[in-house]
Amino acid sequence: MYISPCTGVCTIEPHTQVCTGCGRSTLEIRSWKEYTHEQRLEVMKRLGYGQRVGREERLRRYDRG
Repeated sequence: MYISPCTGVCTIEPHTQVCTGCGRSTLEIRSWKEYTHEQRLEVMKRLGYGQRVGREERLRRYDRG
């Protein structure tokens, strides 16, 4: 198992070739399984993970009961 910024919302922007869901380029997405742990962490840092609350957490709804 390995870390991934994938949000399950996979839409590639035609002009930039970047996924609007996770922010990775098509090359990064295709190569993700071959990346080392350190390479994955570098991409995650570039995308801002660890510096902000993740997209899933921002969108999470809490039951106020």
